[in-house]
Amino acid sequence: MTVQPPDTDWLAHVAAANPHSLALVTDDGAEISYGELNALADKTVARLQANSVTTGDIIPIAVGGADLSLISLLWGVWRIGAAPVVIDQNSPLRAQWETDLGRIWDVEHDSTPDALLHTVVLTSGSGGDPRPVRLTHSNVAAAVAASEQRIGNTAADRWLMTLPLFHVGGLSILWRSAAAGGAVVLHEKFDPQRTSAAMKDGSVSMVSLVPTMLYRILAANPGPYAGLGAVLMGGAVASRDLVEQGLDAGLPILQTYGMTEAGSQIATVAPGEAFESLGTAGRPLAAMEVSTGEAGVGEIVISGPAVSPGYLGEPDRDGSYRTGDIGYLDDKGRLVVLGRADDMVVTGGENVFPARVADVLSAYQSFDRVEVVGVPDPEWGQVLVAVVVGDIDSQPRIERWAQERLARHEIPKHWAFVDAIPLLAGGKVDRVALFDIAMKAP
Repeated sequence: MTVQPPDTDWLAHVAAANPHSLALVTDDGAEISYGELNALADKTVARLQANSVTTGDIIPIAVGGADLSLISLLWGVWRIGAAPVVIDQNSPLRAQWETDLGRIWDVEHDSTPDALLHTVVLTSGSGGDPRPVRLTHSNVAAAVAASEQRIGNTAADRWLMTLPLFHVGGLSILWRSAAAGGAVVLHEKFDPQRTSAAMKDGSVSMVSLVPTMLYRILAANPGPYAGLGAVLMGGAVASRDLVEQGLDAGLPILQTYGMTEAGSQIATVAPGEAFESLGTAGRPLAAMEVSTGEAGVGEIVISGPAVSPGYLGEPDRDGSYRTGDIGYLDDKGRLVVLGRADDMVVTGGENVFPARVADVLSAYQSFDRVEVVGVPDPEWGQVLVAVVVGDIDSQPRIERWAQERLARHEIPKHWAFVDAIPLLAGGKVDRVALFDIAMKAP
């Protein structure tokens, strides 16, 4: 019996049932119905067919800010059964991907109907070359269903799009909203003041952010906020202090842990459990199997229908996906992420996770932000360096404060004071640039 791929054309289904319901609000305020967006997707299909594009083809799409033309193009590509490779239009890899797609796809892979390729997303990386993650229709359908079950978004929701569409976090907003029949509100660029205003005036009910965005939003407007259904926050480990600030401001923050290889979410805090789940990423989503080893604390390993079969140009993965992150499941089954396995620092024979140290230091109120990184040291093997956005004159006070809250081997040996933490597109920390700063610390 032939296995058919899951039907992920949620746009067509909503357009048929409720053509006048709101699908998009563009950056300039224009309201686009599901019927109108569906017609634009059909026009895209006609253009693609005229250019001999068919099911199974791979289409490179350079992505900048989210606008109506880009979104209708994506829905048209998905409808014809082709797979977009979404590429940051400013990426130095853009030309490479646009010229090498045929060569890298010519590798043995599972071509059965239930493994039909839906989208290829380049992992954001942290300074090295990204890898092209294959997401099948089955992966996307499973990820969307599990997310909706956990978050509870409905047709009544308006989801603010501030994340870029060359990341799975941005793409998943399109998928989740259409699956529920809800609307997406487009902001082509992230602006803290504008995002804060939208979160306060009732024009949106759902927001997806990375911690850097939340930090800037609260700096622009500390609240209070009311009326939002959920603020889904992932992309990086957020400090407990930042999450508490957001919750105290009235933001229903749902911390989430995910990655491109899982179609976005792996674990997410459930609505109403934000305060009791502080310091965790919540419980794993439905059908997502998560393990951290027999010792309880170890590498996070995942499997399930939302997990990608592998990377473009490589054979299908054999077995579970090893995330490279270290964590554990607490007594309530909630996932606690300690940091990257390759970020763990061994200093004087003691294992230290820089993310935990940064989390503790971030509660100190006299500086704006801190990141912690390990660097080589001839005596200790490695030592910790705290990179601080703040006043260098505060170093003695910070060190005394740290001594009261951290184990001796966790206290940074060096401190670097900077004007801003180096960031990549999408708001993640540029680990290569951060390491360079740390290496130069006195």
